[in-house]
Amino acid sequence: MSSERNARSPLGRVLIIANPAAHSGDARESAEHLRRFLAEQLPDKASATLVYTERPRHAVELARDAMGFDTVVALGGDGVVHEVVCGLMQRPAADRPTLGVVPVGSGNDYARTLGLPRGAHADISYLLSCERVSMDVGRIDVMDTGATATEYFVETFSIGLDAAIALGTQELRKSSPLSGTALYLASSFSVLGPGYRSFPARIAIDDEAPRACDLIFMAVQIGPTYGSGFRICPQADPTDGLFDTCHAVGPVSRIRAIPVFVRAKMGRHVTSRLVTMGQARRVAFTLGGDDYPIQADGERIHARRLTVSMVPHAISVLRPNNTRL
Repeated sequence: MSSERNARSPLGRVLIIANPAAHSGDARESAEHLRRFLAEQLPDKASATLVYTERPRHAVELARDAMGFDTVVALGGDGVVHEVVCGLMQRPAADRPTLGVVPVGSGNDYARTLGLPRGAHADISYLLSCERVSMDVGRIDVMDTGATATEYFVETFSIGLDAAIALGTQELRKSSPLSGTALYLASSFSVLGPGYRSFPARIAIDDEAPRACDLIFMAVQIGPTYGSGFRICPQADPTDGLFDTCHAVGPVSRIRAIPVFVRAKMGRHVTSRLVTMGQARRVAFTLGGDDYPIQADGERIHARRLTVSMVPHAISVLRPNNTRL
């Protein structure tokens, strides 16, 4: 990274990684606006470089190869933030640029956790006065027979019906003008209707012995929300080195489960006897099938055996000074 960052600007050399398709194409206009803004505001007009993603996982490559940059800004939705973090985590910790986020997506849950203004036309001047905060990252190790892989996440990981709802929004987004909470609710109608089911699994939390259960859902959170603001773990703190967890196991009828999901919008599900809230540093899953819905920051994960573990204070993130985590 540049040794002259503080002498030139608080951001140093900036790489903007933008998903031009985010928010029905509004992200391209937002990215050009950000590039012009930084060119005007930074002392060195060559300090901001804009690149667009061209294919799935491209942002992972771009962030991984961000040599000589002090700040990498992810512009788009939670998907591009997820990919950028996966790329940054492949860099040595001592040479890992600070992460900035300009949210132009439908969910924007990580931006919500950071207290960022959201939307294609939101104020971006906060970037010039942000503080750098060390934030936690979750690591996913897939250990299937004949296939191993590592993935990361910064906001949410889940298995079960809530993951099915999150993944269902991706298909709905292709054919529906809905976004945000409305999109998430539309997906819920399908999953909690004809798609309602449980998921036999064995789960081990921290040093506990694995236990068998019929899982309805399990969320492993760094930040408090998923699904565009559903407060599934309202007390989650992305700087405390711990996951917050919320899970429900069967047998639970559809009629009893639906109100739990509805109440989760405002975090009122936490008092339900159907859910268990907790904290953990590590959760291991052995799943009873190959087709279970699994998501990390809204992106699909394919696995039958996997472990989710905490990497505390793994990345430096730009956050407005007036934000309270």
